[in-house]
Amino acid sequence: MPDLFAATGAETFAHGTGIAWLALDLSALGALVAFACIRHGKYSIKYRLLWLTMAAVSLGGVGLWLANSVALLAMRVNDSAMRYNVALGTAAAAIAVVGVLAGLLISGRTLQVPRLIVGGLTMGLSVGLSTYLTLDAVAVQGTVDQSLGLIGAALLVSMAVSTATLWVSHVVRRVALRVVMSVLFAMGVAAVYYTAVAALRFSIDPGIRTPTGMPLFDLVFPMFVIGALGLTVPITAVLVAPDRREAAAAPRQPVSAY
Repeated sequence: MPDLFAATGAETFAHGTGIAWLALDLSALGALVAFACIRHGKYSIKYRLLWLTMAAVSLGGVGLWLANSVALLAMRVNDSAMRYNVALGTAAAAIAVVGVLAGLLISGRTLQVPRLIVGGLTMGLSVGLSTYLTLDAVAVQGTVDQSLGLIGAALLVSMAVSTATLWVSHVVRRVALRVVMSVLFAMGVAAVYYTAVAALRFSIDPGIRTPTGMPLFDLVFPMFVIGALGLTVPITAVLVAPDRREAAAAPRQPVSAY
């Protein structure tokens, strides 16, 4: 994978493209689990909010924030140590999860174009902001400037990806198609991330002391393990799906658009 989206003063794939592929796989897996949860939540009355919360954690927490953080491990800033601001990183994760949940709730149970657009814009803003904060959490021996044009482009891409994701959650039913759409979602997240990375401009002064913060690997590795194990919860819920059995046994009730 060529370094087409390298930040000025940094190497985007300095530690190999394998990390980028791992991030892509993680993003696709999070999306696939999320689509299954959203599908169950569409027909659930009692557990709808729980299903959508699991979907938001899978999609926003794992498929977006964790995937971006893993991809960041491949980057090296020339002539500088890199540290990570944990507070900003935590804020990025929270915004990703809350923003995705808000987008899912706004888009509703059934496909309605106005609600789809508002939900997509809401989710897209959170995706863009989360990506921005993830990169802004990187501290180096020097200063970091950003190209507003590329940041704006990343935001537009995130809105398009989010709107398409919500549309897919409404219309795609077959598992095989959801797999394909999960891969496309992962590619969209990667496009947002690498466009935002290309907007960075590092100005390094090796004489400046090492910045405060945590080495990125020390944060991402345990979060990767926790995220991977955490996906077992929604996966198990999808396989068990107690609300489906209850729905089959109970008289059919009208389902709200919300």
